[in-house]
Amino acid sequence: MIFHELVFLFAIIVVLLVLAGIVLVSILQSYDRQQKLQLRMQDVVAPGERSIKTAVEEISLTHKVSRIQELKERAAGFIGVDLRQAETYPIKWWLVPPLTLVLTAVVVLMASHPLSGYKALVFLLTYFASPVIWLVLTKFVFNWFTNRRNAKLLEQFPDALSTIVRCVRVGIPIGEALRTVARDAQEPTKTEFDVLADKVSIGIPLDIALRELSQRIKLTEYQFFATALTLQARSGGGITQTLETLAEVIRKRVGLKARGYALTAEARTSALILSVLPFIAAGAIFVMQREYIMMLFTTKSGESVLGVAILLMGIGMGTIQYMISNVLK
Repeated sequence: MIFHELVFLFAIIVVLLVLAGIVLVSILQSYDRQQKLQLRMQDVVAPGERSIKTAVEEISLTHKVSRIQELKERAAGFIGVDLRQAETYPIKWWLVPPLTLVLTAVVVLMASHPLSGYKALVFLLTYFASPVIWLVLTKFVFNWFTNRRNAKLLEQFPDALSTIVRCVRVGIPIGEALRTVARDAQEPTKTEFDVLADKVSIGIPLDIALRELSQRIKLTEYQFFATALTLQARSGGGITQTLETLAEVIRKRVGLKARGYALTAEARTSALILSVLPFIAAGAIFVMQREYIMMLFTTKSGESVLGVAILLMGIGMGTIQYMISNVLK
């Protein structure tokens, strides 16, 4: 009964925090709209009172955002959401936090059941550990979405650079070369270059469009690409040799990563077998001697042993995956 009350209080706290965040964002948006409205009214009522200043745009790879947008990005980045790539996620990004919250509740319930006799541990798990678990799971999901898409972009990028090089060598303008990549490439490179080509075609300078592309994708290779084309647009000169060198370097990196996957195949297979084997063994014991395996679910000591086993297996699988990820990086 106490556990259910604690879970209910935790759910109320989460809902109140979400509502407070929504109200704060609404207030900031309303304030921003009022400021813009006042500026427009000043332009209409007394246009001569405002001094005319010459705006000089500095073309660089830095991007200035408004205060409201900065607060939104920080709030979203706290849980791992990249608002600039939110449309590229497989599902709506606002569905992930509720799903991970449900998963967190399941994890807390499974961990609290064998610890029902220790109220202090249940209290710490509910009010302190569960928010951390929810945050870690949410960030893990969003990072998995981003890393999966970035891996495809990196793998397809050398072919896109080679297409640009061939187009430039035969005299096709760089804007039309980008359109060719957007037409012939696969997803997700097709979408990114389609957006880039559309911006260039409507009159946005190429270096500004490339700056936004590099900031949205956040891959080092795309930043090199943006820097190279920006310098070429400023100073002139040939760009084909630079793009060819960049494409060759990226191909070597992709090949090295594929070799890393091949070398870690044994470790990944071992991790898969170790994670599946306990469930297979438990199923076999349940079929052959049900009374023996049911002790893990009907007695306090059995539930404690089961909880510790699940915890240790999760830590082990996470450690193996962490080591493999570091090797591949």
